[in-house]
Amino acid sequence: MDKIITVVFFGAMFGLFPIIIFYSGIFVNYFSYYEIKEYFNSFFIQNLNLYLYILFGLFSGIAFITNNNFLRFIYLACAILFCLTLIPSIGLNVGEKMFAKNARININGQNHIAKLIYKDNVKIYYKLKDNPKIQRLDIR
Repeated sequence: MDKIITVVFFGAMFGLFPIIIFYSGIFVNYFSYYEIKEYFNSFFIQNLNLYLYILFGLFSGIAFITNNNFLRFIYLACAILFCLTLIPSIGLNVGEKMFAKNARININGQNHIAKLIYKDNVKIYYKLKDNPKIQRLDIR
């Protein structure tokens, strides 16, 4: 029972660090590129994949509890890969792959084809072809 609690505790701690760094790299490089004014905490909570976090957390807990250096090496390699989003070009590209897409949106009763830059539960940041400025549309 002690090992299970230890795996969950260490997994919760060590599983969260690389994920936070991953999203902070996207936040810093993608959001600053498009000049989106958001708070990191709301961005992080809106986009955190709980299944990935639980899976990575369990793996991290097991890697640090067992005496298996190979598992620790895999954890370290994953952490380094997650840190790559701190490089501006990579963070921007990953942000583009995750969030940017073309879509039809209704603005003041008119349909427009826009590039969605970021969408969460309450707002959409978009860019129209004829207006390069990023605009915000509240959807609630």
